[in-house]
Amino acid sequence: MSYAARHTAASGLGQLMIGGKAVRLAGYGIGDFGLNIYWHSLSLILVFWYAEVVGLDPKLAGWIYALGLLWDAISDPLVASFAAANRSKYGVYRPFMLFGSFGLGASFCLLFWAPPFEGWALFAALLGSAIIFRTSYTIVAVPYSALSSRLTFSSVERAELSGVRMFFAFCGMLCVTSFFFPLARALGDANQYTSSGFLMAAAIGASIATIALVGCYFLTEEKPPLGGEDLARGWDLTSFVDAFKKNDALRLLLLLLLVNSAAGASLHIPMAFYVEANAQTFANKEVILSAYAIATLVGTPVWTMIARGYGKKKCWYLATVVTAVAGVSLFISGPLLMGGIPLQIIAFGFATSAFAIIIWALIPDTVEYGQYTHGQRYEGPVFGSSLFVQKASGALTGLGIGYLLSGIGYDADRAVQTAQTAESLGIFMALVPASFLVIASFTLFLMPLTRGLHERIVDELSK
Repeated sequence: MSYAARHTAASGLGQLMIGGKAVRLAGYGIGDFGLNIYWHSLSLILVFWYAEVVGLDPKLAGWIYALGLLWDAISDPLVASFAAANRSKYGVYRPFMLFGSFGLGASFCLLFWAPPFEGWALFAALLGSAIIFRTSYTIVAVPYSALSSRLTFSSVERAELSGVRMFFAFCGMLCVTSFFFPLARALGDANQYTSSGFLMAAAIGASIATIALVGCYFLTEEKPPLGGEDLARGWDLTSFVDAFKKNDALRLLLLLLLVNSAAGASLHIPMAFYVEANAQTFANKEVILSAYAIATLVGTPVWTMIARGYGKKKCWYLATVVTAVAGVSLFISGPLLMGGIPLQIIAFGFATSAFAIIIWALIPDTVEYGQYTHGQRYEGPVFGSSLFVQKASGALTGLGIGYLLSGIGYDADRAVQTAQTAESLGIFMALVPASFLVIASFTLFLMPLTRGLHERIVDELSK
């Protein structure tokens, strides 16, 4: 019996939550619950906070988002290298969740502090806070992501692990979309958006996220890599160039991440602004964003079963079709409302979980593919470069959206946005994310990694 067969013989979705395996899955998942309280606060709320509450011009808000995320991308390979080389008694990757979580929580509160400055001094202070947070986030999030390569070596189990992880991640998103705006209003002045209300809401979120990350440390256990620790390499320019040249799966993976991250940012960042621009006909932001998060939760077990039964590629193609159909519908018919919630946003949310599941199952598989083809286990270069490309792509997309908002006339001081502004945002959300995902599908089609090939690779390496 092959390695994969031995480790997946009892791994159906109905059996995922049995015994020690349940603890490992849930333990890893709650880590991403904590991280996604931070991540989705940034992707769904931060630019809105800068523009609507702090009062920055949307272009400057876009610059802060982009520069902070770009710094995040630059620091990812450095942290990946440091983490991969760690040999502490607490483990290789797990200690970063334990010791880095407290500083991360404090920096998140700093992110939602409005300095008493104006003009460029305000811009510099907010940018400094963003860079401090992004550094703290990288110190925790990069080792957390790389930990998936040490929990199991089965491609099927990794799809399941990714599905459980994404379920908890979207639970984190649901907490943000359901409670951040209401808390910010309730803790503010006269039920209005204020800087103090946002700061207190951030403190509550940081406390919950810290508990989740500490729990992840205690509930997970790392396995030694196939072939031994001596083959596991950290990131440096030479090792990355070597991995990039020899690992054709890594080259295609990075292109896939580049396009997919742009698709995600072009959907998530404008969403709050789109809802705000249609405030007269739409439900409240937290209602719509929560509906979006619930749709991702519902989609997570569905896409996990599809990926497990029919393969990662077919799962991706089907989710792309769902996104494209929803986008075409939004473009042709406009928002189809049910209780003030655009049904197209529900469809976007349902499909979104598929892409996250596939991405985080593919990245560790690419590590073994490279180890098999050129004899080195480049965990640092693969995870470091993957996260760099994801965040650099998101940074550039966020910057572009900041200019888009100014270009279409979005004005935070205006009580009601113009119909043209609302329509332009709808067209952008209808066409741009789906177009990126179609390009990503062609990239994935060329990916040499398949389930059968990965099983053969792991069988060879496990000997």
